[in-house]
Amino acid sequence: MQNTKGLALEVRLSAYLDGEVSEAERKELEQLVARDDEARMLLEMLKAGNAFGNKAFEEFLHDPVPLSLVRRIKQGPGVNPKAERVVNAAPRETKVRLWPRALAASITLLLIGSSTGYIIGRTSNDGAPSVNVAAARTWLDDIADYHRIYSRQTAEHLVEVPASSGAKIESWLASSVGVNFSLPDLSTRGLTFEGARLLVAGGKPVAQLMYKNEDGDVFAICFLKSKPGTSDRNMAESIRDDLAMISWQKGGASYVVVGPSSDANLQQLADTVSTAI
Repeated sequence: MQNTKGLALEVRLSAYLDGEVSEAERKELEQLVARDDEARMLLEMLKAGNAFGNKAFEEFLHDPVPLSLVRRIKQGPGVNPKAERVVNAAPRETKVRLWPRALAASITLLLIGSSTGYIIGRTSNDGAPSVNVAAARTWLDDIADYHRIYSRQTAEHLVEVPASSGAKIESWLASSVGVNFSLPDLSTRGLTFEGARLLVAGGKPVAQLMYKNEDGDVFAICFLKSKPGTSDRNMAESIRDDLAMISWQKGGASYVVVGPSSDANLQQLADTVSTAI
């Protein structure tokens, strides 16, 4: 237990909220709060700040994890049975250098969460309007939702138009989406083309090409017409629970390859698709 007598009231009340004061000091602070309006308001602001900081930290923990990190966690060091390659453990010297940075980052995050929560809690109680900002959904969020549903369907319901329709799929989707393309042959990657669907994501028509590997895992290539003036950019990786997504811009269109997050070769697959499509 801490003895906070003589310290600033904010510090004493913060220790009180954390249960870090003695029984005698706890009673003293409770009596102070009961009779002093300013102390009571300060306590409420600290409570609001703590709640905000905790919520912000919880949301941070649910942010998408880099695809490379998820793969390393799932595969572990040594032989990856799916990719059949050896992943060497990082040298000991590198690990030693990373620890101080990781520790510093953790401490910084904790301090930012707590202090930001306190400031916003104080601002809200001073009468200024509080603003809750929700992250805007993108077309990739819609694609992830679609993929999670359709990838679990049986063969006859997996696609809207089967692979046997061949060239008709290209003309149908190209006219519907406004993007000319060629059906990628991914047999060298162990994938069989199953067929296609027409989706709506981000309020725009999206083409979806569905593939399966010999294990029954479903992969999808989705694309839509980009906004005028959108420039090409490097591929971006993201994780949405059990799904991995690699997206990029090319020739006035936006593309994404979707597959299981445990697949170690998704980046190579995206490279192949980008060239073939």
